[in-house]
Amino acid sequence: MKRNQVVLFYGMPASGKYTIAKKIQEKCGGVLLDNHYFYDLFDNITEVPNDQKQWYEFSGRVIRVRDAFLNVLRKYYPQKTPVRYIFTSVILSGETFPARLQKFARDIHADFIPIELMVRPDVLLARCNTEMRRQRKKISNPEKYGKLLEQWMPKAFHSRSPNRLVLDSSELTTDATFNQIKKHLKQFD
Repeated sequence: MKRNQVVLFYGMPASGKYTIAKKIQEKCGGVLLDNHYFYDLFDNITEVPNDQKQWYEFSGRVIRVRDAFLNVLRKYYPQKTPVRYIFTSVILSGETFPARLQKFARDIHADFIPIELMVRPDVLLARCNTEMRRQRKKISNPEKYGKLLEQWMPKAFHSRSPNRLVLDSSELTTDATFNQIKKHLKQFD
């Protein structure tokens, strides 16, 4: 790798962002900064509000912590050795993290490589309806999630970056998805 890289995996909850990002980290190298690192930290030490208005306020504060973290990285990133930062983020209407991450990439002279993982709603619902996801409180009501998907998907963030890769992983195995992304990343090495 000749330059820093900021790789962003984004998609709906249960689209495979963490699974693929973790595999990229293990096989290709990089520093993984999953969106759950921030949310789960607060989820484990606070009582996450059930009220939608309070949840948005809570979420906004978590986002500010994530932004403060980016500011620390911006100031102290390793300048002698190229580094690959791997982020994950959900795509939601009004989500501005990808744009801020793209600015961060410019600031540290890195290639910004957004990877959008699309999944058909029926596949997402099946992936969400597992005990693990219920235990993580990620999706407590799959039917309600299905309705949210219908609202979110048309308004979701879509990067216009020339480095963008869009994959529909509905029918792909984890290995097939990984191989396509690895091939895409090779262009920037």
